[in-house]
Amino acid sequence: MSSLLTRLIYALYTQHIKKCIIILLLLMLCQLLVACTPGHTGSNLVAFLRDGQLWTSDPDGANTFSVVSQSTPVVGYAWSPNHQLLAFRTLDTDFAKTPAARSLTHYPQAPVIKDVPGTLNTIGVDGGTPIAIAFSSPDFSYNNPQWNSNGARLIYRQTPKNFSANPANAQWWIAQNDQPGGIAAKPFPHTFSIPSFSYNSQRYLLIGNADKGVFTTTIANTQKTQQVGPLAGHPLPASLERLLWRPNHQNQSFLYAIEATTASRTNQPAAQLMVKLMWHTLEGPATTVATCACTQFSWSPDGNYIIYSTGTKITVLNVIHNTSFTIKTEANAVPYWSPDSKFLLLDSSQTLSLVNISSKQQTLLLTRSDGQTVQPSALSSTNSLLQPVPNNVWSADSRHFIFVSYSHSSWQQHTLLNGQALYMVALNDSGKPAGAPTKVASGAINQPGWTYEDPNTSFLF
Repeated sequence: MSSLLTRLIYALYTQHIKKCIIILLLLMLCQLLVACTPGHTGSNLVAFLRDGQLWTSDPDGANTFSVVSQSTPVVGYAWSPNHQLLAFRTLDTDFAKTPAARSLTHYPQAPVIKDVPGTLNTIGVDGGTPIAIAFSSPDFSYNNPQWNSNGARLIYRQTPKNFSANPANAQWWIAQNDQPGGIAAKPFPHTFSIPSFSYNSQRYLLIGNADKGVFTTTIANTQKTQQVGPLAGHPLPASLERLLWRPNHQNQSFLYAIEATTASRTNQPAAQLMVKLMWHTLEGPATTVATCACTQFSWSPDGNYIIYSTGTKITVLNVIHNTSFTIKTEANAVPYWSPDSKFLLLDSSQTLSLVNISSKQQTLLLTRSDGQTVQPSALSSTNSLLQPVPNNVWSADSRHFIFVSYSHSSWQQHTLLNGQALYMVALNDSGKPAGAPTKVASGAINQPGWTYEDPNTSFLF
């Protein structure tokens, strides 16, 4: 009897120990998962600059958080594609004390500060200790770093203090997002055009353009391949000097411009340079998709549309059906594509308007009367150091966006918005604003961004 009781007690004890071990393992697994899970889902946060600091906030204005707060001002940042990291640019400490630094301004609507001496960094959305991917020096200037589509690499431009008039003299570097400056950084070959990351996840390529023509190379700067011979007119004026991979497609085609006439380039709008927009695949010949006096061009996120600007007009070209329509806008308007490519937001010095791509309807949302009217500009000079807008104001679901109001801003011509502030707008199922804007934050806010901006879908400023 005692032997039976002993075996029973032993069996119960053994089962109890096994249950405890299982529970302990589950608790350890839960802790591991919590440790690996970011503090935010990411896409529910908007970001902006205010008082030289980088902030994030919920779209309704709650949980405002200073991600980067330091003595040297933050002058630019860029969301990573997965929305968990931010790349940001701060001023060099010595340069920050100069009159040139104190007078830095960006184009009223395009959130871009020119190349300046400083530091390039990455940081998690929850803050923490930044990783400096490029160190500061008063002898060099950097632009805003640009992410590749999986967020593992960034590319940035480095120029010397006395930059000469040839864009090929700018040095481009490819860095890892988690490695300090100089470690694992790779130089990109000299190029007239801003290098562009491809989308093929099996073999990321970058594309550039030099004296001998268009070439591709890997991130490791290997397997350099000549794709197209010397391009007519290159280097073109800076806003046209572009090679853009087609987004959301794996067949590896790209878009670029060539000079269409031999007319001399001039800074007079009446004599704009005529160009051909060329669409080229790696396997076949180039096709002319448009001939225009273009000042800017880019893709849509789905790769089915090309937009190009001709001063106060923007043309939307459907490359699938070879159809197009034209939108009137102010000069130098900044286009922001919704991630689903169904809407186009046009932000200019005096207006903010929404374009429904399927219906071709344009709706005026915001009017401003703050004296910041931007006059039509001529083509930028060849050696101008332009860069794409680094962040998108649209949410990932393409049904919300943010904007900054300025003094005397009126929403849909009847509701006066108070002072300078950041607002969020929701769209209904018909693609129209669902109610009044919601204030997110107040103050001297600039460079608002909600999601990653693919450089291939952005204009240059």
